[in-house]
Amino acid sequence: ETSYLSLLSALVVLVKGNPVPSALSELMTSGWTSGEELGTDGETGAPPKWEKVIKMLVHEVTTLRNQQFVEEFQKPVEEISSFSQHQVPSTPPHLSKTLCSTSNKEACLQEISRGLQVYQLLLQHVKAEYPQSTLLPSVTHQTTVLIGLVKDQMKVAEVVEDLSASERKRVLGEVSTGTEWERKTSVHAILRELRNFLVDTKRALRRMGKRGKDFQ
Repeated sequence: ETSYLSLLSALVVLVKGNPVPSALSELMTSGWTSGEELGTDGETGAPPKWEKVIKMLVHEVTTLRNQQFVEEFQKPVEEISSFSQHQVPSTPPHLSKTLCSTSNKEACLQEISRGLQVYQLLLQHVKAEYPQSTLLPSVTHQTTVLIGLVKDQMKVAEVVEDLSASERKRVLGEVSTGTEWERKTSVHAILRELRNFLVDTKRALRRMGKRGKDFQ
């Protein structure tokens, strides 16, 4: 009963401090939907730099995705799930849980680095189609910073090479053609999948940190 009353008191404080709809909508769109993702699993001390960068990126990409959806499609953000069927072929797949295990640390880091480089390139398409965004420069910069942090953890011989000119042309070619509607929906899909990739990346790197204690 004491625990129940304590929880009830905490909820009362939350409601007084933040309107319930805003808190709920932020939870639904933030990506931090588990104890591991929220960083509430009992760990203490300052988080590593990569975790701070990813947390900032997820917040900014989520905000950017929502802004673009509302402004470009003239729909409320509550209807964002109705666009989930729109895909971009060149977006990297979600990280493999099997690959991103302790025994496959280097392979996982390579997959993360490679995926982030593709998204870094796809952000050029976002800039071309949504130039009015004030958040995009920060998203692009922080993505570059994260790529550097991931590469720093690799063995020198394992560092992933940058995308070749032909690869860059192929990736951008897949999203730069089509109707205005198709280009707009591709921007939405890129931002949605980048957010998912970042959440996967955070989860994978935290597992490495817990087991190896060498990823900072």
